[in-house]
Amino acid sequence: MEKKLNCILLIDDDYGTNLYHKMVIEDTDCTHKIIIKNSAIDALEYFKTPFDEENPRPNLVFLDINMPKMTGWEFLEEYSKLSKEQHAENIIVMLSTSSHPDDLKRAEDNDFIKEYRGKPLSEEIIRELIAKYWPNKVEA
Repeated sequence: MEKKLNCILLIDDDYGTNLYHKMVIEDTDCTHKIIIKNSAIDALEYFKTPFDEENPRPNLVFLDINMPKMTGWEFLEEYSKLSKEQHAENIIVMLSTSSHPDDLKRAEDNDFIKEYRGKPLSEEIIRELIAKYWPNKVEA
């Protein structure tokens, strides 16, 4: 990667999945910071706090669907109520094991979701997303 993203946010309740996805992201060397939130509720709180050097605005968000207390879909409902400044610059990718047609259609109809990808996250997926949404950040 020529230039790195500022921050990637992982939202998933599974510790092992987050650990693996963090390692995949680190292997691509595509971001300065990786933030992990183990629940949609914690992630929503993150977006409500002022962004600063310690808590940067994510460029890319990987969101799981099936989480306890608040699903990925419920997160998106609450996220939509935030101000533009609280979610500008985000590309949200629904990252799920679900291939149910209802989930795919729901993701397609949601303005905040730019992509729907199957788990696990791979270097190829990350490189494709960066090339598509941040073409100035890929190697020449």
